[in-house]
Amino acid sequence: MLSVGIVGLPNAGKSTLFNALARSRLAETAVRPFTTIEPHEAVVAVPDKDLESLSKLVKPEKTVPASVTFIDIAGLVKGAHKGEGLGNQFLAKIREVDAIIHVVRAFINPDVFREESSHDESSFEQIVNDIEIVNIELELGEVSKKPVIYVLNVDEYALNDAKTQSLVNRVKEKFKEEAAAISARLEEELIDLEKEEGQDYLMELGIEKTGLELLIQKAYQLLDLITFYTIKGGEEVHAWSIKRGASALDAAEKVHTDFAKNFIKAEVVGITELLEIGSWKQAKDKGKVRLEGKDYTLQNKDVIEFKVGV
Repeated sequence: MLSVGIVGLPNAGKSTLFNALARSRLAETAVRPFTTIEPHEAVVAVPDKDLESLSKLVKPEKTVPASVTFIDIAGLVKGAHKGEGLGNQFLAKIREVDAIIHVVRAFINPDVFREESSHDESSFEQIVNDIEIVNIELELGEVSKKPVIYVLNVDEYALNDAKTQSLVNRVKEKFKEEAAAISARLEEELIDLEKEEGQDYLMELGIEKTGLELLIQKAYQLLDLITFYTIKGGEEVHAWSIKRGASALDAAEKVHTDFAKNFIKAEVVGITELLEIGSWKQAKDKGKVRLEGKDYTLQNKDVIEFKVGV
C-alpha cells in the first residue's frame, strides 16, 4: 500500500497531527524533543461523498472506504545525515514512503522546546529556516525527491487569519509545492468529541470545517491515486485506491489475485451515471454499463463488476 510520511523538526506537531489523522492517541506527544522514537502507522479512510451515496443506494451490510497509510516519523535535526539525533532512523524510514507531509511549526508557545530559532516564532523567515533544515538533511542524506505538502501548524485562533493565508501562499511560491494551514492541537482535541459536538465546537471558533479532510484528499492526489468501486451483492460496497493509469487487470488483481488470473472481462459504469439511474440493473438495461477488456485504463470513480472464469 502506498504511504505518506509525516516529517519535520522536533516538536513541530507531527505526532499531534498523526493522532488526529488516526482518530486515536497512538503517538505520544510532549513538549520535549524526540517524543517519537518508533514510527507509528495508521490506515486512514479517504472522505468520499460518492461512496456514501452508493452505500445509501445499495444498503449493504458493510461499506469499506479507500484509504491512505500515514506514518509518524521521528523528528529531524541538523546533522541527521551524519547520524545526529535520530537521523539514521529518520532517513531510513523516509526512504520507504511515497510522499511527504512536512509539518512546520507556525504556532507560538514558549513552553514547547525549539531546537532552532533565529527569527520571530511564526514569521515567514523562521518558517523558511525550519523547512530548509529538513530539506537540506534530506538532500545530504540522499533521499530521493518526493512529492510534498507543507503543513503550517498554527494556533487555532490563527486559522482564518489573513496572515496565515499569506504565509501558506508564500511557502507555495517559494518551494513550488502544495501547502496548507492546520491547527494540529485543535484537530487532536476533536478526537474526544462526538461528530455533532465537534461541529458545534468549530462553529464557536468560527471555523466551518476541519483541515484534515482537505489534507487527506491532498495526500491522495499527491500519490496520484484514483478511486474505483465494487459491489458484492447486497453484502459489501468497497472503494479501492489505485494508481492513475492502472488497467482493469491491475484493478482485478487488487480486489483478488484470482480475479486477475481468471479475468474474462469487466463491466463498467461511471458512478455519477449509476447514482442518477438508480440501480445496476437499470444501468445495464439502458446500455450504460460497458464491457471492457483487461487493457482498459481505469477512469476515476468507475464502478466495476469483474467477470472471471473458474
